Amino acid sequence: MQSLSIPEDLLTASRVAAAATLLVLCGNPRIIEATTQATDAPIGPIEVVLDASGSMRGRLEAVEKMMVAKEFLAVLREQLGEDGVVPPMGLRVYGAGSNRRLRDCRDTTRLITPIDSLVGWDTALAELRPLGVSPLATALEQAVDEAAMTYILVTDGADNCGRDACTMWRELGPRVGASRPRLHVVALDPGPGDIERLRCLSRAGSGSLIQLEKRADVPRAARRLALVLRNLGLLDVRLALGEGAEFSAPVRVLQPLTRELVAAFASGQPAAVPAGMYDVVVETAPPFRADRVLVLPGETAVVEDRAFGTLTVDLLDVENQPLRAPLSISRTGDPAEVRFASTGDSLILGEGLYDIRVDMRDSFAVREALAVESRRPARIVLGGSGMLTVVAPGSNAPATPASVFGYGRADSLAIGLAHRLPAGEYRVTVRSVPPYVAEAVVVEPDQETTVELPETGVLEVHVFEFDTLARGVEIAVIEPTTEERYGTLTSGERRLARPGTYRLELETIPPRTIEDVTVESFDVTVIEQRGLSRIELIGAIAEGEADLRLEVLDLSDRTLAIMNAPRPAIRVWPGSYRARVWRADELVWEGPITVADDRPAKIDLSFPAQGEGP
Repeated sequence: MQSLSIPEDLLTASRVAAAATLLVLCGNPRIIEATTQATDAPIGPIEVVLDASGSMRGRLEAVEKMMVAKEFLAVLREQLGEDGVVPPMGLRVYGAGSNRRLRDCRDTTRLITPIDSLVGWDTALAELRPLGVSPLATALEQAVDEAAMTYILVTDGADNCGRDACTMWRELGPRVGASRPRLHVVALDPGPGDIERLRCLSRAGSGSLIQLEKRADVPRAARRLALVLRNLGLLDVRLALGEGAEFSAPVRVLQPLTRELVAAFASGQPAAVPAGMYDVVVETAPPFRADRVLVLPGETAVVEDRAFGTLTVDLLDVENQPLRAPLSISRTGDPAEVRFASTGDSLILGEGLYDIRVDMRDSFAVREALAVESRRPARIVLGGSGMLTVVAPGSNAPATPASVFGYGRADSLAIGLAHRLPAGEYRVTVRSVPPYVAEAVVVEPDQETTVELPETGVLEVHVFEFDTLARGVEIAVIEPTTEERYGTLTSGERRLARPGTYRLELETIPPRTIEDVTVESFDVTVIEQRGLSRIELIGAIAEGEADLRLEVLDLSDRTLAIMNAPRPAIRVWPGSYRARVWRADELVWEGPITVADDRPAKIDLSFPAQGEGP
């Protein structure tokens, strides 16, 4: 089991980043404590304190622990020198000078000074053999006199000479003053009692505790400790087509306030960046961004988005042979160009609606509101095609959604307007009330195919909040005899409806039912519901404050609605309720509240006494 613990100040920043969008992952190896601050992780000089006592002859899997320790230090030095400069690294050992039977609790020696580390390191480690007892506290005490900025202890256990290394290190504060060094502990499969002592020591040294349980963990553990020492974390940007193949795109890492460029790389492989909080911009079309991404020292922050799909625009001649032509793609509703390309190319785009414009020399072919989804490739064919029109007799073409399906893709179309499609067979679906489906609709080249709906009327429901139309309120349309749900429309929306009698269920708080709604052919039925009000918050809300949570309950304390927002407001019908306001897990207001139909009910957070209304 791999686990990570980080200090509360970094955890707080991490939660802010998670609320914004992102996921911070802890990977192998097992770093069970990491208390390195993002702004205080010096690279050198470094002093390694290595356990060379007799217990290091023990085995980690099939390999002597001392050999594993040497491998770890070799990889660590290699990782620290990735930029071509190995930091000064001294070496002190303990337990290597006398036999265990002699119990020499002063057995500690500095083998290498930081100045000599470039030439003497490999030789000193190669000649080292585990031998005696473990005067860990004495070794650390003498190592501190060497005035390194960072210490790394590599051991398989605690002090067995009767001293408490954790207490000793805590007492270093008055001795070294403001320059108190940081201590990281690498534990090679220690016993249950020893791991708690080593955890205490790493916390006293404000460093990380890395527990190596397998030899295979050595490279990853060394890599992560090297990142911590260099005050670096990893940023892993992953982009994919839905659940399909991943792809690569340029990534820019920016300072949130100054917009200064911190790093640039291609997505698909983790990249090392200085620890901190960043805005991440991925140069997709349109650009994808994740704000306030927290990168911790030695950790991997993952920015992941699979909301991409492919679009292919084919241009055919009269014999359905492909032609090449320039095209431009822009977001529907956004005139800014997103991308230039050519017909026949397979383009990767973020999910959404796009307007396509193909330059055919003497004219332009335009396709608007084309849906790109991650679940299926989108493809349109221009030329060698026919026209499809869905008409509703007697109506003025209200905004009823309609779709056409074929060739493994879906297209939206407007009722009453001709829609160009490649020749072939399609299924047409109209989200009328009830839905209308036409199977096996054949579109012939250079011909116009018409799908005519049965006689319909128009159903429109207006829900008013005070004197204003309340947009977004959903209304379920029910067939009262069979209780079949025919679909949902929103307040203010016009929808084609077959003649008949329906029941409407307003998904409000509390729900409201309208019985015996009759729709007649070629007629518009408008239903109005007035009096919707709302509960909102005022006062004592700081700018930039984290989301508040507003909870509305009935008088029997049954929860009716919850909203999280900087200034939450919940639409309700007039009546008596109870309300609660939370800031994170803290209840800041609770009490009864009466809602009128002519004005919002306001909860004033300037008066936080519980049990009182506004």
